[in-house]
Amino acid sequence: MAMLQSRQKLNKLKKCRISLRHTAASDLTQRSTTTMMLGSIVCLLLLFSLNSISASQPEPSETFTHNAQLEPNGKIHLYWKFNQIHITFEVHGNTNGWVGIGISPGGSMMGADINVGWVNNGTATITDRHGVTAGNTYPPLDTVQNVELLGGSECDGWTVLKFRRQLAACDDQDMEITTDTMKVIYAWGSEDSGDDLNEFDYHTPERRGSKSLLLLDQPNFEQSRFPEGERHFQFDLLNDKFNVPDLDTYYNCRLFKLPRLTTKHHVVKIEPIIQEGNELNVHHMLVFECTDKDLDETAVGTNTQCYGSNMPPDFYSCSSTIHSWSIGGGAFYYPTHAGLPLGTADSPHYLVVETHYDNPLKKSDIVDSSGLRFVYTPDVRTYDAGIIEIGVSISGTEHIIPPNAEAFYSYGDCTAECLNYSFGQDGYQSINVFAALLHSHLLGRQITLQHIRNGVELPTIAGDKAYDFNYQETRYLPEERTVMLDDTLRVVCNYQSKGKSETTMGGFSTNDEMCNAFVYHYPRLALSYCVEAPKLNDLMSYFGFESYKEIGNENGAYQNLGDIMILKPDQYADKTALENINALTWDEAEVKQFETDMTTMLADVKCYGSTYGKAFANYTPVEITLPYVEEQRNCTAPSSGFPLTGVIDQCPTGQPVTTTSGASAPSITSWRFGALIVLVQSLLVRYK
Repeated sequence: MAMLQSRQKLNKLKKCRISLRHTAASDLTQRSTTTMMLGSIVCLLLLFSLNSISASQPEPSETFTHNAQLEPNGKIHLYWKFNQIHITFEVHGNTNGWVGIGISPGGSMMGADINVGWVNNGTATITDRHGVTAGNTYPPLDTVQNVELLGGSECDGWTVLKFRRQLAACDDQDMEITTDTMKVIYAWGSEDSGDDLNEFDYHTPERRGSKSLLLLDQPNFEQSRFPEGERHFQFDLLNDKFNVPDLDTYYNCRLFKLPRLTTKHHVVKIEPIIQEGNELNVHHMLVFECTDKDLDETAVGTNTQCYGSNMPPDFYSCSSTIHSWSIGGGAFYYPTHAGLPLGTADSPHYLVVETHYDNPLKKSDIVDSSGLRFVYTPDVRTYDAGIIEIGVSISGTEHIIPPNAEAFYSYGDCTAECLNYSFGQDGYQSINVFAALLHSHLLGRQITLQHIRNGVELPTIAGDKAYDFNYQETRYLPEERTVMLDDTLRVVCNYQSKGKSETTMGGFSTNDEMCNAFVYHYPRLALSYCVEAPKLNDLMSYFGFESYKEIGNENGAYQNLGDIMILKPDQYADKTALENINALTWDEAEVKQFETDMTTMLADVKCYGSTYGKAFANYTPVEITLPYVEEQRNCTAPSSGFPLTGVIDQCPTGQPVTTTSGASAPSITSWRFGALIVLVQSLLVRYK
């Protein structure tokens, strides 16, 4: 990467020098105009700016498996790697002062596990600290320093600190680092702290922040290494200048025609292309393949509201999910032995991209060209890969989350009956799962994808006890998991609705709820949608509603409890189901009773594939007779007593230069800078 950037800079320099020579030659023959003068000055400024660009952060001390830019303007970068016991961090801060990062329960300093370090008088220091529960105040030192300094430097405006700690929490002032979403906090100071951080070393609101990360996600750089010699091509599916409606939530569906391929190819990478400035508006994208290969060509490039009454009929043949991306996610790489097939007899000719736009301010001036880039190869891999959406049916009448719940659990099974039927359709006995994306909305706090075989709960396929709606990343499994045809896959979602006064229903809006997992697997099943929901009649009877009618139901699609008018008994009559349910007393006891009753209520299972649609009625949830007990991570000796200070590393030769304030500055010597100023002044005088 560094070599490529250098070449790009050299090319710009060459063009600029040619432009300067051309300007000078023209001046000798026809006395350059003011435009030429300005062109020369612009080129000189370009040369100056290129040198400024080279004043970037230092290179990491080694090859790390993960990295993230924590601060939006690039002031703080984090690199890390891990093994079964330790995690090694290297933090780069654009400052000559102290730098701190931490793991936080909620994204603030309160209760956080914090490491702060600095370089002062030729010595690097790292400290182990904690945030107090009283507020975002000065973080005192831990009683035991469970951190080890591995290196550090302060060079030309950048402070670098390298240290490691155990994944386990080694005392009650530490936090364990897990596979859950971790809220990483960061801050920096403008000056060093001396021998220790003190209460006056305040970072100010402008020098702090937080970012959610999967610190223990499996390194995807291994997946990103394409097989040697593999050839690659690409195409983009973009929402071309789509004017986002001034609604808080909008689902846009756009039809695309795929390149016509005469031989089999594999998609090996799918990456998001998010238009700058719209990062918070593009919440998630789903890609569906269309089973109809002869769609109306005039519909290609059409934008329409997903699932609305005006959606063209051709769009309804596009229902099999092949990819899912959510906010915060990056590029997705298929394993080197599998890929998404294109160019076969049963491969799609058309795709629909569903984009969920989040527009809480209801702005009318958002124009978006975000989308996805597909990288594919003619060098076919061993297996075809696919994706199955499983969990709770997305229904506004059957997925109900009561208000005032500290914790409310919803369950959605992809049953052994559905898997057995689907495996039989494709002639498989098992599949291998290699990645999963967990998905809910604003009330979601925890999501787990359970694996059940003959009543025994196997190790969790994927789980997150600290789910973050604004950071939803596809997770690579540490090891591929084999799912047999008689297994059950269960998605469990934990919601917190404390403070809400009304019922939350299932649905596509951000203010509705979902409970789903997208399961990436091979060999590819035709199965694309396997979800569970209680029977509507049973649910109405549970609340005492004897008879009802549906109102305001748009083509029978995605109705909610507000569309059901209760007729009997009289005490509930002439009110909607939603109004009656909201009027109930939802205290903690009632919430828990409803949760328990929902787990035992008979359900319907929808088992849909690209070539079939199957429903299994009167499903009774599988009882887990032997729960899985997660192995506890324990601290191992030694965990403390390591050096916390050390002599700093020397600046590498040719290290980029920054000002002492941390701002970028040109990596050229003072006399060259002065010469440049003199030259610009002489040009100004010459061309008056």
